[in-house]
Amino acid sequence: MLLQVILAVIPIAWLIISMTVFKMSGFNACGIGLIITAIECIAVYKMTVMEVATGTVEGALSAIWPIGIIMFGAMFVYNLSLRTGAMDVIKNMLASVSNDKRIAALLLGWCFGNFMEGIAGFGTAVAIPAAMMVGLGFDPIASAVICLIGNAASPAFGAIGTPTISAANTAAIDAGVLSGPTALLLSGLCILSPFVIILLVGKSTKAFKGVIGITVASVVSFYVPFYAIAAFVGPELAVTIGALISLVVVIFMGRRSSTDIPEEYLLEKKDEMEAAAAPSAPQMSAVKAWIPYVLIVIFILGSSKLVPPVNQALGAIKSTFVFYAGEGGAKVSFAWINTPGVWMFLAGIIGALIQGASVGDLGVEFVNTIKKYWKAVVTVVFIVSIAKLMGYAGMVLALANGLVALTGGFYPIIAPLIGGIGCFVTGSATSACVMFAKLQTEIAGQLNIDPYWLVAANSAGATAGKMISPQSIAMAAAAISVAGSDGKIMSATIKWCALYIVIVCVMCYVGAIL
Repeated sequence: MLLQVILAVIPIAWLIISMTVFKMSGFNACGIGLIITAIECIAVYKMTVMEVATGTVEGALSAIWPIGIIMFGAMFVYNLSLRTGAMDVIKNMLASVSNDKRIAALLLGWCFGNFMEGIAGFGTAVAIPAAMMVGLGFDPIASAVICLIGNAASPAFGAIGTPTISAANTAAIDAGVLSGPTALLLSGLCILSPFVIILLVGKSTKAFKGVIGITVASVVSFYVPFYAIAAFVGPELAVTIGALISLVVVIFMGRRSSTDIPEEYLLEKKDEMEAAAAPSAPQMSAVKAWIPYVLIVIFILGSSKLVPPVNQALGAIKSTFVFYAGEGGAKVSFAWINTPGVWMFLAGIIGALIQGASVGDLGVEFVNTIKKYWKAVVTVVFIVSIAKLMGYAGMVLALANGLVALTGGFYPIIAPLIGGIGCFVTGSATSACVMFAKLQTEIAGQLNIDPYWLVAANSAGATAGKMISPQSIAMAAAAISVAGSDGKIMSATIKWCALYIVIVCVMCYVGAIL
């Protein structure tokens, strides 16, 4: 068994070593990892060249549709909002809410950060609000740490639910069912994060004085709709709707707050920044600025299980194939219309046209989005293909047997840690979910545990691990113009990441034994 485990762990070990020791990019590391996996499948596991080729094709096409189309759609909408000036309008609107640093940190690091994660993902949830906070007078390092912590509750549902959908596709389970337990396991992080943000801003528990009400409201207004949508509708809009409602609540309470702001929490640079920005601010209403995102919510909810006739009619427009040439080939279905990426493209195009974009603008941003993010999509293609080949070769089963033999009934307590390590290495919750979802289901079967629970634990662990991944920290450092300060950001964030991982691990174990 030991030799089988060692052989099975080689592709994963390569990814860890190549990215953490050799500092290779995910694109290069995963591309080489796919080659290593293919060679091992043929030389060790006696798969034919045709089996390896068709398994790789299955992985590639499963990654492109729906994962890749969602990734491109998310960034296409975001890039259009930059081109039309809508994002500047949104930024100015948020910056005008309150002169209180604590409320501004909640609004940007928690509400708006999670909204950007739900809509776009891929680092926007940290980079954009962190840069805005620095512009308002926050300490750069503190801004990065606050946004990384604020983002710790939502990457499993980022970019219209991509990681959860990807995990479900890889594990051959229902994404709509998976999203509920994933949201439940993230409850501790959702409750704790806004309080940690206030603590970091004020550097002591005294900072809660005067803002405890708005902090609690930011938690409740986010988590209740977040869990409800995840459990009863699906993963696509859980974070987006939760963040939008929390955003509205915090803006409303922030504007109405009549409490005198202690001097140490006053945003002294705020008025100067707004005055300087005012002459060049785009002349666009807030309604127009938010239209693409409102349309995304309307389209996805309107085609979801909440509207059965539409959902069933559009869901029937699909094709199903079996690509793998060996035994046990899985059926792969492609929904051609009722998939989040299609709705995002449609919402982005309609919204941008309403905002004044030309057809030429749409074409330019479409091309720019492909040029900028094709490597990110191909990296996911590599990872999904690796996962498919490992599954068909029997490597995943060998790893599952090894972990069960090593940990026995205590495995659930480390299940989230597996996802956390995956996200730390790859910098992507989607990649971590794809890498280990099948492994978690194999172990669940051996331990007689609900497979949805362990796959959800993997996703929740990946969510917590993202806050200290080198890629996330590097992006945060670049956004706040302190490149080279990655170590300071890491040291300030890692203790909170450790706490979050422990919380998820304990919840996973308790849930597994109940």
